[in-house]
Amino acid sequence: MLRRLGLVASLAAAAAGCGRDEHVLAAIRPLATQKRLALPVEVYTLNIPDDLPGFAVPGPDGAKPKMLFLHGMCSAGVGDVQAFQFAASEHGGILAVRGDTPCDGGGVLRKHSLDLDKLDARIRAAFEVSGGEAKDLVLVGHSQGAYLGERLAEQWPERYSRLILIGAPTEPSAARLRHVRGAVMVSGQYDVTTRMKQAAAELQAAGIPSTYLEMPGAKHGQMGDAERVFGQAFAWLEKNALPRRP
Repeated sequence: MLRRLGLVASLAAAAAGCGRDEHVLAAIRPLATQKRLALPVEVYTLNIPDDLPGFAVPGPDGAKPKMLFLHGMCSAGVGDVQAFQFAASEHGGILAVRGDTPCDGGGVLRKHSLDLDKLDARIRAAFEVSGGEAKDLVLVGHSQGAYLGERLAEQWPERYSRLILIGAPTEPSAARLRHVRGAVMVSGQYDVTTRMKQAAAELQAAGIPSTYLEMPGAKHGQMGDAERVFGQAFAWLEKNALPRRP
C-alpha cells in the first residue's frame, strides 16, 4: 500500500512539470513531414472482446500496427496518438489500450491499474483483434504509461523490446531496461527535463542505445511539435536499436 501511495504521489508531483529552447528547430518542418501530413491516415476504434474499445493507427498501406501506446493518468489517450498519427503510420502503425480504471465517474478519462499481468494480457488480446502480434514492439508510454511501460519491458523484454518514454514520473532505470534493444527518453520543454536526460545518459553508460529528445513549448501531459519529434524518435530507434534477438 505504501509503495502504491508513493507512486500516486510521484505521478501527482510530475504533473506540475518544469527545459531547453527549441523554438527555432520547431519552426522547421522537413519536406518529408509536409508530405506525410497530406496522407489519408485514420485513427480507428478497435473493439476488443470483454474489454474497453481501444484505438489504432494503421501502418503503411493499411498494415497492422506494430507499435503500442500507453496513455497517462486520467487521459482519454486518443488525442495523444492523433498528435503524431502520421509519424506513427509511416513507421509501422500504433495500437492503444485504454486505462482500465475510470477517473471521472463517467469513464471518459481513465488511468491504468498497476496489475502488469492484466495489462499484458489486455495488450496481447488487442493485438490479436487487430490481426497483428504482440512481439518485438516499440512501446510508447506517456507519464503513467511510461512508468508502466518500463516495468512491462523489464518483465517481457522480448515483447516490449524498444521504448519511447515521455515524461515518466520516476527516473527510468538502466537495471530494469538492461534487456531492451533501445530507448528514447522524451520530455516537454517545461516538464522535469533532468529526469529523462539523466535516464538517457545512464542507459548509454550501461551499453543500451539511448537518446534524449525534447518537445518544444510543452508542459507535462502536453505534446509539442509531436509529428516531428516522434518521427525523429521512431527513425532513431530504427537506425540505432540493437539487433533483434533470435
